[in-house]
Amino acid sequence: MSNLPWFPTKYSVNPGIKKLGGEKHFIIDDLLPLYKNEKQDARAENISEYYLEEQSQTNLMKVICFWMAEQLSKEYKHISFYNENDYYILDNEITGETVYTDESLNVLQVTKSPLCECSKSCSGCKYPNPLYTNLFDALCSQIQEDVCVMQNDRLVSAHVCLPSWWIPKEKMMMSMAEIHKDVPGMEKTAYDHIWNASLHKGPFIRYNWMLTNSSVLNQHPTKNIGKDFDQDSLYLRVERQVLKGFPKVQGVLFLIRTYVVDINTLKKSQRKTIANAIEGMTDQELEYKGLTNHKEKVILVCGN
Repeated sequence: MSNLPWFPTKYSVNPGIKKLGGEKHFIIDDLLPLYKNEKQDARAENISEYYLEEQSQTNLMKVICFWMAEQLSKEYKHISFYNENDYYILDNEITGETVYTDESLNVLQVTKSPLCECSKSCSGCKYPNPLYTNLFDALCSQIQEDVCVMQNDRLVSAHVCLPSWWIPKEKMMMSMAEIHKDVPGMEKTAYDHIWNASLHKGPFIRYNWMLTNSSVLNQHPTKNIGKDFDQDSLYLRVERQVLKGFPKVQGVLFLIRTYVVDINTLKKSQRKTIANAIEGMTDQELEYKGLTNHKEKVILVCGN
């Protein structure tokens, strides 16, 4: 996987948020089938591990869903969203799926084109299993981003099929500060300021990066994937995070698009930059990234 939207120059826990400007909220590219495969595999494995939602957030989620569907239709001509009689319809020409929901956004039916856009047999082209629960589940399954929704600085919904070594279930109903409490250096972050800015002044974009030994997108901790740095394989994993506020419902939408690239495909100067960033990490940061006993080897691989 390639097409990195950003390249790290150092390791930092600073929020580093900036205005999204004219960039798209959602990034859909030729790698969509790969992402959709892993999302469908995660849902089929155990959807309750990857999609969680507080049942009392009906109005919030309706606002979020309508915005997501309408924004996707603005940014990508192959996606359309409209209402017909008492139904809402999401149509995606690329995935070949048309999703019908009732006024409460519960999924009534999904029709699937028999043509596979990725020209091979894959889980992403099969009929959704399990069937999408609601419009939010359907929307999140059509895109390459993982999606989190917060209200009043509490995580109330998470559709995270491609996590980077964290368990969505453990973060539910936590605040921004609580979610990041284990990240070294983040205790100094002004979370109240970030929350209020995200709610009223966005949308914002920020990036996060880490190293992994696997190109697999779904690195849920229960899979024990990604931190075996004794192996020779090494990948740079970058998260493009977009924060969009909805003041009327006191909600913030987080979009997390993950990119993974083989270290060996980077320029020598880029590998050297990564090596220098690791060299500058504190002991606490190395432990958090799983590099405590692998620092020298990883630096050597990056430096070659």
